[in-house]
Amino acid sequence: MDKFWKFAKSTQDDAYKIDFDDSDFVTVAVPHDYAIDGPFAEENDKQFEKIVADGINKPMVHVGRTGGLPITDWAWYRKEFFVDAATKNVFLEFDGIMSNSTVYVNGIKVGGHIYGYTSFCVDATSACNFGATNLVAVSVRPEGHASRWYTGAGIYRNVRLVQKGDAYFPYQAIFVRPTVRGKRAEIDFDINIIAAEEYILEVEICDQSNNIVASQKFISNKAKFSGQIALDNYHLWEVLNAYLYTFTAKLHVKGKNSDTTATKFGIRTIKYDANKGLFINDKYIKLNGVCMHHDLGAIGAAVNISAIRRQLEKLIDIGTNAIRFSHNPPSPEYLDMCDEYGLLTMDEAFDEWELHKLKNSYAKHFKQEAIADMTAMVCRDRNHPSVLMWSIGNEILEQKLIYGWKYAKFFNDICHAHDYTRPTTAGFNNTETAFINGLTAEVDIVGVNYKPHQYDRFHQIYPDAVLYGSETASALSSRGHYYFPVKYPSIAPNAPDLQASSYDLLGRPWSYYPEREFFVQKKYKYLLGEFVWTGFDYLGEPSPYHSDWPSRSSYFGIYDLAGLKKDRAYAYMSAWTNKKFVHVLPHWNWNEGDVIDIHCYTHAHAAELFVNGVSHGIQHKDENDELLSNRLIWTDIVFAPGQIMVVADDGLSTTIKTAEAPAKLRVTAETASIAATGDDFAYFEVDVLDAAGNICPHANTRVVFSVSGGEYVASDAGDATSTRIFAQPYCEAFHGKLIAIAKSSDAGRLTLTASADGLASDSCSIDVVSLEV
Repeated sequence: MDKFWKFAKSTQDDAYKIDFDDSDFVTVAVPHDYAIDGPFAEENDKQFEKIVADGINKPMVHVGRTGGLPITDWAWYRKEFFVDAATKNVFLEFDGIMSNSTVYVNGIKVGGHIYGYTSFCVDATSACNFGATNLVAVSVRPEGHASRWYTGAGIYRNVRLVQKGDAYFPYQAIFVRPTVRGKRAEIDFDINIIAAEEYILEVEICDQSNNIVASQKFISNKAKFSGQIALDNYHLWEVLNAYLYTFTAKLHVKGKNSDTTATKFGIRTIKYDANKGLFINDKYIKLNGVCMHHDLGAIGAAVNISAIRRQLEKLIDIGTNAIRFSHNPPSPEYLDMCDEYGLLTMDEAFDEWELHKLKNSYAKHFKQEAIADMTAMVCRDRNHPSVLMWSIGNEILEQKLIYGWKYAKFFNDICHAHDYTRPTTAGFNNTETAFINGLTAEVDIVGVNYKPHQYDRFHQIYPDAVLYGSETASALSSRGHYYFPVKYPSIAPNAPDLQASSYDLLGRPWSYYPEREFFVQKKYKYLLGEFVWTGFDYLGEPSPYHSDWPSRSSYFGIYDLAGLKKDRAYAYMSAWTNKKFVHVLPHWNWNEGDVIDIHCYTHAHAAELFVNGVSHGIQHKDENDELLSNRLIWTDIVFAPGQIMVVADDGLSTTIKTAEAPAKLRVTAETASIAATGDDFAYFEVDVLDAAGNICPHANTRVVFSVSGGEYVASDAGDATSTRIFAQPYCEAFHGKLIAIAKSSDAGRLTLTASADGLASDSCSIDVVSLEV
């Protein structure tokens, strides 16, 4: 159900009718985010709110908080679909609609959903005409003052038409629970079945090469069948080394195959201990995790597998082994890929419960929706081996209530009722209060937001509590942007250009530089690890520029919104990997006589700095100093044009040269090929270079794009203050870099050409491969 939807932003209340004239609607494909097309505007999301979590205790004007994009427009989707004459039951499955949706079939209301992040299924059987064409219409009515970040808008996740007979497997029918017993894996399973008479249930397990490795048949008449099937010589699903099995169920009634359903799963064990830490498959592990909002930068919130894959591969490159989905359930595709890559995940339900953070946020619907939404998250995602724990909430205001524990117990019990195999958790920012009021006692693992200096105190006072950093660092930076003099450390100032320095020292009142967390995580083995805020920049929440337009996206990311590495990426790479590298900041294009501090992230313990061939000494990492435990610093270096070179103690080095005037562009593809599907995206990096090939760090050149053999999609440079619509076929570079996205539906060659006034243009071509056999 992805192609040929008719769409319009419209306040007409009769667009659900069969005879409604939709001739002025446009044709779109879903997943579809109608807000990302803009325009950006200060008035789109102006809020007058207090943000207690940010230390803002009195209401004030906020702009750009949800990205400055029109996420609150009322919209309609309409699509025709055919139902086979032999069909007995018809369902429409929606992975997510943002938000307040109502679904009609042939003019009859058949369902809908309020929360934009949970999946749901509607029974359209009674409204359908069989052996005929039918019409589905979906109304989407997001509210303002409902979110603290960019949500996107519309049918932004996938949709499926499901046609069934009289006997069938209902929505999300299978729950698979592997248990490891030495060399044998026992696969317990529950399957929901709709059948009016006795049936034969055939189950089989296929390995990663699609070979059947176990199978069994059962005879029953139960609506919920529970059974077990065993595997010998199984493969474990390991962190960053995944192995996936497929569990398939076939329903036979009166000798005929009535229905088939399947799910992937992995075999792995989870153990955690308040003193010993976390073990996956009996191997000790630290969570090198990042928090991720659900938007995909320039393409918005619409689910795209290639964009998700790109994010995950970039995060793995710096040593990430875990993802926290903040602060809502992710798309099924995101979890599928975490399963595939062997990334652990925290599946999180809510950003609030019954106490409001915003006027129209989830608390408005808590009483009537919370049970169903929590249940929907767990039941949809419980077969994913990547899911390590269920998070029942983030920085919920009920922490301050003496009866707040009742809410925590309520959600903990829901999770365990539907999945007793995984622990529960929550992100507590008022952690001391949460301990006192008993909320922490009602979850299995205690998430601590921004309290690295308190970990050991909590451990001493509450020795049975299993602890980890559920949200850490929140350092601020704009890629390639630097302020002087450097402050060690400081609260981020409101700079006139609405940027943040990339020395990785600036933060909000609650936040801190990355090394502080590295320091305590290394010191205390009992800590399960951390989830950094955030892996990528995201649209909305442009802290610290709460009231300053046009700041419209975050500065918290290790990668910028375009997916380009900030300097901080190398801090995490040095702490989380064994890769050998030397990364130096800042660039070397300043004014004669400027006084510069030079920082270096590297695998090495020590390195020497040379400025225009003259040594400025060797610096060593200091394991007893938080900041210097992971970076090398040379202060008060006077700038003179030329070059700087840093040589590590094992001889590896890097050199940065003073760039001359921009002379040419360089286009580089991130992948060698894409599939000819029309939704597999090719990402290209475009650099502004001088004649010698050095990146021009101050270049904000406007680059224009053209594509042959495909279509241009969008571009971005990671500048949080840009109000250019991403889909426009040009983009201003930010510190000499940007990315462009293209796609193709036709096999052959896809070529992206980048041009700019006064500069030599460049092109890059990749293969577009047909998936047909």
